[in-house]
Amino acid sequence: MNKPINEIDLSYASIVYVKPIVYYTYKEDAELGFPEIRELIAWAEKLSEYNSYVTFADARVNMSITNEGKRFLTNLENMPLFRGTAAWVDNSIYKHAANFLNYYNRPKYPFRAFTSKGEAINWLLSLPLD
Repeated sequence: MNKPINEIDLSYASIVYVKPIVYYTYKEDAELGFPEIRELIAWAEKLSEYNSYVTFADARVNMSITNEGKRFLTNLENMPLFRGTAAWVDNSIYKHAANFLNYYNRPKYPFRAFTSKGEAINWLLSLPLD
């Protein structure tokens, strides 16, 4: 019997799944465009064995998301099992800026930035998966 995969290493990120959280750790200078975002979602779905999941993004490095990547992320039909994300950032300035922008942009899914990994995980675990 094959053991389910729970870890993947890509050129721009590593991914670990611990039910129900998909942990993304981005690599320095990663640029996430449409192909990378699509690949991250595909891996999240596969690792979660096609169950609902939330994501934890370790964004404490220099990384970026292209406009095409952002557009892909705004359409929830591209992520039918996704239920929310927490971003772990370097400092309070990034945290407040991300949360401020989130408040005004009103994403279609729960999002918050944190400077504490533990607080981020606790918040993710409080989100409904159904």
